[in-house]
Amino acid sequence: MKQGEDEMSVKWMMRVGIAIGLAACLSACQKKQVEPVKVVAPEGKDEVRAVIGPAGGELHFAGKGAWLEIPKGLLQEEVSLTLARVPPSFDLAAKDFVGKAYRIAPKITFAPGAARLYVPVDRDLPGLPSDIHLQMYHYDKLHSEGPDGPSFVHNWQPQPLAKFEGFSPDQKYLIFWIYETIADRSTKAPFGLFQVGYDKD
Repeated sequence: MKQGEDEMSVKWMMRVGIAIGLAACLSACQKKQVEPVKVVAPEGKDEVRAVIGPAGGELHFAGKGAWLEIPKGLLQEEVSLTLARVPPSFDLAAKDFVGKAYRIAPKITFAPGAARLYVPVDRDLPGLPSDIHLQMYHYDKLHSEGPDGPSFVHNWQPQPLAKFEGFSPDQKYLIFWIYETIADRSTKAPFGLFQVGYDKD
């Protein structure tokens, strides 16, 4: 009789242990889903990475650097995101630049919402954004038709999947809605870069 009671006691304790383990796992999973992620790159680093899921999150460069915001609910599953920056080095006639050139990887279409890219205002703008045609540019292939047939040339052009929203409340950042990223880890610059430009004159 005692042996049977001991076996029942062991089974009961095992069930309790399993139940506690499952409850702890469920609690951890729920906690993981509801807490947004915020990662700040070390000072002087030009790349920051984070695994961000449905709870959303932010990738920041140190100090007054650019940062990327992924709103809650924008992603349906966890994604390893990279935000990188490089000096603007391309020649865009009659244009000037704000901030650096930025790469967001991997390639993602944000639907139905959008991510937000905050670009630090590192110079005095010569006019209102609408007057100086402030917008996001990217490097891509342009197609044209001529007397000898179609031709292709690579050049910087306005990026239709990045829309200027306005200034941050403290006027220190330009905010852009990013509806789709255009780079993955193998994309070679200047392809895949977002760059804010405006008319010089």
